[in-house]
Amino acid sequence: MNLSANAPSNATRNADYDGYETPEALVTDPKLSSAQKLARLEAWEEDLNAGLRASDESMTSITPGLGGALLQRVMACLEHLRSAGKPDGEPTA
Repeated sequence: MNLSANAPSNATRNADYDGYETPEALVTDPKLSSAQKLARLEAWEEDLNAGLRASDESMTSITPGLGGALLQRVMACLEHLRSAGKPDGEPTA
């Protein structure tokens, strides 16, 4: 099942993460630098949060359970990338 299809759409721009079926696929893309991966995941996280807020107000068709699950996966990928760039024992942001 493609969970990215449940992410809110943004008609004003084509999100940099739209070409990825999962956040894990984005993280493993060898063509992207760590900074590019972080930026795209952060945008994905922001869009999902906005979609979930709108869903809470019945303003979108995003399914909260699926959007929430995808958000957790995006956040896990962000944490993985952020911790990979830190020396051992240094706390993440």
